[in-house]
Amino acid sequence: MMRALKKWGGFLAVAVACTALATYVWTNNAGAYFSQDNADAYISRGNAKGDRGQYQEAVADYDQALQLQPGKAHAYDHRGFARFMLGQYQDAIADYDQALQLRPDFAGATFFRGVAKLILDQYEEAVADLDQAIQLQPDFADAYAYRGDAKVCLGQYQDAVADYSQALQLQPDNVHAYAGRANAKAGLNQYQDAYADLDQALQLQPDYAAAYIVRGHAKLRRGQYRDAIAGYSQAIQLQPDYAGAYFSRGHAKAHFGQHQEAIADYDQALQLQPDKASAYILRGHAKAHLGQYQDAIADYDQALQLQPGNAHAYVSRGHAKAHLGQYQEAIVDYDQALQLQPGNARAYHSRIRAKLNIGQPRNTIANYNQALQLQPDFSDDY
Repeated sequence: MMRALKKWGGFLAVAVACTALATYVWTNNAGAYFSQDNADAYISRGNAKGDRGQYQEAVADYDQALQLQPGKAHAYDHRGFARFMLGQYQDAIADYDQALQLRPDFAGATFFRGVAKLILDQYEEAVADLDQAIQLQPDFADAYAYRGDAKVCLGQYQDAVADYSQALQLQPDNVHAYAGRANAKAGLNQYQDAYADLDQALQLQPDYAAAYIVRGHAKLRRGQYRDAIAGYSQAIQLQPDYAGAYFSRGHAKAHFGQHQEAIADYDQALQLQPDKASAYILRGHAKAHLGQYQDAIADYDQALQLQPGNAHAYVSRGHAKAHLGQYQEAIVDYDQALQLQPGNARAYHSRIRAKLNIGQPRNTIANYNQALQLQPDFSDDY
């Protein structure tokens, strides 16, 4: 991870008990003082464990601190970081929420909450948090770099390039920013510039797995699926526990028609990161391509548990149900998708097909016209 992820930052010293208090204060407040001291002691010990990479043990100490003093913002902040490093991103977000309610000026908590949301595919929410982190700390290079990542995921490539460039002005050796800018430039079809940024990233850090993933993305965009798979495989060799590398390689294999192999990669990605909704969706797509519609529905169900507002997952689950002849259930899914995303042409077309299959032709022409206005070249195949 970037050096920002390694910063524990702001470790608290153990408080010293006040022994010179007046008798009245001591009598009435002794319990509160002991709770304060003991809470700080647990936080300090948790910080020391976190420094050694003992994140689960650190979480236990922060738990104890919060039992003694529930309003301790730093305990929530540090526990959020420990959970982040354990890959427990939802729990980390909950801790950062609590820390920021108590201390809205924690730039680090806002930053890591944004990165956790980015990992969980919550891109717009991630941008909002990273905006806030930058407002609190304008020279926060990694906040610009990760905001660039979120903007790439939203297809805002030009804005992403600007963020990565700002990160590099603040921190010229930021490998993440070079690799990210390469990815954004590839999204703009500026492949020569993209490869130049990748070369720079690998000069700074030859074993930087993310650079090979970005190279794979660039190849994938150009339809060079074998080369894309090779890039992702190189990233996996360098970092075997990199969930994103398996996820991306699975995506490339699916494009190449290797759906069974893609499923194996998605399986591995989900073992490493069980809360990635997009991995369930893409694994569902691969299973649907193989005619495994019931299994595909199970994956879409899982994705929707993680992201109830994902219109794409509803449409995909509707398609799988339609292939099983469950047209009424499919219509329910298409309706839900359209509530979430009224401009979803695929949901309009598919709902029309499903209604025709159960003998409900009413308003068919009007609905087709609506769908064609949204996407004139749409194919109405499931």
